[in-house]
Parts: sequence; C-alpha cells; structure tokens
Amino acid sequence: MSNVVEVVVTCEGSGQLWNACMWDPRVGSPLMTYRGGGVAAPHSLCLLGKDYLIISDHTKPVLHAWQLNSQQPVLAKGVRLVCPGCVTSVAVSPDGCYCVTAVAEKLHVWQIASGRHLAVAVRHFQSISCVRFTDDGSHFVSGGEDGLVLVWSLAYLVSNNAGEMISGQNEPRHVFADHSLPVRDLYVGPGGMRARLISVSMDRTCKLYDLASGNLLLSVVYDCLLSAVTMDTTEIEVFVGGSDSNIYQFGLHSPPRMQEYHLSKEEKSKKFAGHTKAVTCLSASVDGVTLLSGSLDSEVMLWHIPSRQCMKVLHHKGPVTNAFFTLAPKCIFSEEMKPTLVLRSFQKSSDLNEEGTVAVSIQMTQDKWYGDDDYYYYDSKSDHMAVTSSTTEDSGLKEQIISLKKINSDLYGFALEKILQPFSSNQTEDVKSNRSNSTQPAASKSLMKAQKLKKKKSKKLTT
Repeated sequence: MSNVVEVVVTCEGSGQLWNACMWDPRVGSPLMTYRGGGVAAPHSLCLLGKDYLIISDHTKPVLHAWQLNSQQPVLAKGVRLVCPGCVTSVAVSPDGCYCVTAVAEKLHVWQIASGRHLAVAVRHFQSISCVRFTDDGSHFVSGGEDGLVLVWSLAYLVSNNAGEMISGQNEPRHVFADHSLPVRDLYVGPGGMRARLISVSMDRTCKLYDLASGNLLLSVVYDCLLSAVTMDTTEIEVFVGGSDSNIYQFGLHSPPRMQEYHLSKEEKSKKFAGHTKAVTCLSASVDGVTLLSGSLDSEVMLWHIPSRQCMKVLHHKGPVTNAFFTLAPKCIFSEEMKPTLVLRSFQKSSDLNEEGTVAVSIQMTQDKWYGDDDYYYYDSKSDHMAVTSSTTEDSGLKEQIISLKKINSDLYGFALEKILQPFSSNQTEDVKSNRSNSTQPAASKSLMKAQKLKKKKSKKLTT
C-alpha cells in the first residue's frame, strides 16, 4: 500500500458483498470494503476530503458515509445525512466543506461542518442526472433529463439564501440548452472557471464548452447513445462511452473543423472494445496511461491507452454504477485516524445560531481569514469571499412591512369614507324630500275632506 499512488473506488447495483470498494489497480485486489449502507445510484459516489466516503441511497432519502479506515458507516455514531428526497446525484467540493445533492429537479446545498441547509436552486424542469464541481470549488455544473446543462456559482447561491430559504430566486451563471435529450454525464477539467466542460447526451452528441465565456466550442456526433465521458490529464484526448458497449477516443489536437463534426471511419475505429453492455462510467489515471471503464455487464476494466488493450478486469456482482481513480489516501489502514473534517447531521431547514445570524465563509485559497467570529471581510490580495446575513434585520423589516400595511389599510378606509360621504348625504336629502313631498298631498286631501264635512254640517243646522 505504501507504494500505491492511485486507487480505484467502485460501487455496484446489487450490494451483495459490499456497498463500495477500494482497489489496487496494479494487481486488481481489493484494499478496503465498505458495508452497512444502501445501494448507490449513478453519479452518487464521491470522497469527502481525505477522510470520508459518501454514497447516496437510490431507494431512501439519505446519504451514507464511512471513514476511509472503517468498514462501518458513521450512522452508528449518530450522524444522519437525511435529505428532502431520494438523491439522484451528489457532489462534494474539493475542500470538503460543501455538499450539493440533487433531489428530483432541485439542487440542495449543505455545509458539511455544521449540517446547515444553505440554499435551494430550482431551474431544471425534470430530474437532475449528474452534478460536478470545478477544481477550485467556486462553481458546480448540473445536467438533467430536460437536456439542460447549468453552471452555478456557489457563492451566489449561498449569499442569496443565507437569510431565508427562498426557492426559485436564483439564476445560474450559464445555461446550455444545446442537447435535445437527457444529459447522461459531465466532465469538468482543471482551471476553475477557465476550464473546459464536456457533456454527453442520449441525442448522440458530445459537446465541448468554455466555462469562462459560455460558448459552445465543438459538437461531435456519434452513431450510438452516449452515457459516459472523460478526458486525460493533458486534455488532448476525449473518451466517450456508448450504449453499444464501446469506448471511443477522439483527439482535440486535430486541424480546425466545423462546430458540428461527424466522425470519419478512421476516427470511429479508435475505440476500446471489450464490454458486452453499455458503459456507465469512465476515468483516466494521473499519468494518462490507464483508462478505467465501468459497465452494466458487472465489469470494471483497466485499459492501456496507447495500445487500447485491456490490462485487468475487476469483477463485480451487479451493474457498475460508479468507478473512478483517486490518489491513494494514507489513512486507509490507520487505526488511530482522526478526521480533519467535521461531519454533522444534516438539518431539515436553514439553521440559525443564538444571535439569529447566519455566517458562511467560502475560502478559495489557503490564505487566512481576517476578522472576528461574527464578521469576515474580503482581502484583495487573496481570492476570498465572505457572506454574512442577519435575520434580526429581516425580522425588523417584516415588522415595518406589517405596520405599513396597516397604515395603508387605514388610509384606504379613510379615503373611501370621505369620497363616498357626499354621495351618501345627497341620497339622504333626496330621500327626505321625497318623503316630505309624498306626505304633503295626503295632508291636503285630509284637510279638504274635513272642510267639506264642516260645510255639510253647517247646511243641515241652518235648515
């Protein structure tokens, strides 16, 4: 183990022997197995820093986490990572501070150290299939069944949702709507927001984007449905997995071409053939010599890229849902491992401290923060960003809004009374006059009758 530079982490859909496994790619033997959790969904296996391994259960709304040196999940220690629904994809920032989970068409942002539910982003129209972070942790990319590929700013999401959880008020930095069918996989290269983004879809296209400008650079058309994609460390060769069980290799150093490009027969012949079912995941080693592929045929194959020959096969009991290369953790066999990251249970809603303030810090480099515990400020010499939000101010604003509403209602009632008062007075006067006019003829008639009766009586008396 001391000589191992990279390891392979895999999980499969049956869960008969284990939920996740760490392999030595040199000899093809397992180094550590992780049990006691659920069966992982595709794009839902990731490392949390250098201390934990996280997978999402495709049947329950919960995440399972293991210390890298332990076979039992941290659930036994009272840590429960419960989500609002069944997670379709999960991604963790490279520093291990933030976790993004996809539940149906919503994205939920969590803070690992406190378990706070920081933000909710709603922009997809159908279920989200994959989520990827940039290597600096400032942005993440989501792809969905609606064919959309969205680029999100982590700082923007957290700052807009720190005070109060409001869904649907956040907009992504870039919206790519070039795919006509569901997006199956994403790859984000190194370089932060200057990186290259590759997406593959069931519309048989592989699209290359520039994250900085948001422009579509290239669209390569294949003859089969595409399900996985990756690049080598030099970002020269692109490897695309298809539903026809083949892995196609495409070079970006070729002469200039049109934006939409159809592969020639010679380029289609550059493929890795060995799987019997659709390819589900791809990953390239750090040295750029070995390619890893997982498939629905329950096999993980290690390929020699220059010769396109299979070197080793890692057998599984069920369909392989996740597999990738990662640097070998030094603590995997250490019994006295003390995690450097704090992992706490996820909270159901945004949590507030005793003072009613939510303070979230996003550190982009390893420089130090300046300020006290309640307020942080931005150092122009480093790439830092701080976000603070006070809920006490929000409560004061709410009280002012309530009082203003009451004043407005009083003014409306007063104005309504004054406006309608002349009409009501005129109506009352008309009613009185009508009543008086109606009573006058009746009185005159009675007087006339009385006078006639008097005259008749006086005539009788005279006779």
